[in-house]
Amino acid sequence: MTTKERITEEAFKLFLNNNYEKVSISDIEAAVGKTRGAIFYFFKNKEEIFNEVIETYMIKTQDPSVKFEFDDNTSLEQFIKLYISGINTTMSKMLSISVVNIYKQYFSLYLQASKIYPNFSEIMTRNSIEEINLWEKVISGAIKNKEIKAVDTKHYATLFRSCFLGLAFDRCLLYGLNTEELFTLYQTIYQQIKLKS
Repeated sequence: MTTKERITEEAFKLFLNNNYEKVSISDIEAAVGKTRGAIFYFFKNKEEIFNEVIETYMIKTQDPSVKFEFDDNTSLEQFIKLYISGINTTMSKMLSISVVNIYKQYFSLYLQASKIYPNFSEIMTRNSIEEINLWEKVISGAIKNKEIKAVDTKHYATLFRSCFLGLAFDRCLLYGLNTEELFTLYQTIYQQIKLKS
């Protein structure tokens, strides 16, 4: 891990546990074990550190092109498994940071980012739209390949995406998203629209 990555990770932990205003450069120095000069070699100020945290741990990790791999031959059933795998990979990275109740803290940081990071809402909305478009593309392919019934692709794309968001938010105050629960829910939806052979 580079020094810049270490600063970003330690700052991420601090911002998860405290509001942006409460985290000082001294806190970051203590967490990283580096002097202010060493930190400012990589970042101009606290806001730039915060923005790097948001880019690294929110914007990039929630970017569908980073999170999910698939091609035009991927079935809906395969994509559901790939989708769950992508979520598990992201969650494993977050859990490796060892922050107590990271799920609740992550949502709190998300709200802070919407106030501080430039154009955060627009960027995350674009990510969400891209993800729904990805679901639509896969569902359209599944209809074309006679994997599933002819359904409203926009409706089902939104349904699949909303199941993830709803469970993630609903469980954040307790134990976090259970991807097995999400997978079971997806399988139920899939079985309802699957063409019987």
